[in-house]
Amino acid sequence: MEQLKAFIIKFIGIGVLTFSIFGIFFHATIGRLLLMTLVVSTITFIGDLFILPRINKAVAAIADFATFFLLYLLLGNLVVEGNVSLILPAFTAAYLGAAAEAVFHIYMMDRVHEPDRSAPIPTRFQTEIADESDVEAATKLEQERKEK
Repeated sequence: MEQLKAFIIKFIGIGVLTFSIFGIFFHATIGRLLLMTLVVSTITFIGDLFILPRINKAVAAIADFATFFLLYLLLGNLVVEGNVSLILPAFTAAYLGAAAEAVFHIYMMDRVHEPDRSAPIPTRFQTEIADESDVEAATKLEQERKEK
């Protein structure tokens, strides 16, 4: 369930990014933009599931930047019609996507890849309560008892 929720969050985030850059500036169709969003979010989510727990989050963010750049550059050719240079839009989408992924990686490590947090054994603890509230008075009483 947590994996599905994480994928939906990633899909919405990448969808906003894709629709913002390629939908507004290049007038691509909604179907192509949805397909592009689905492909990019699926590929990067698989990487987040299997690769992210094994590497550093900073290295994962750099790898996500490269992945976003390549995917947006390749898929942008399918979405955008005409002879338009897609290097700058792909770079912008990769930069913004990598920045968002840094926050998403924290969420993934906390919610999806969370360590086992089982209760310690024993699960019930009891506090110890003493009768003396004044340590000095208790020490004097103890010394008086020893003298008798």
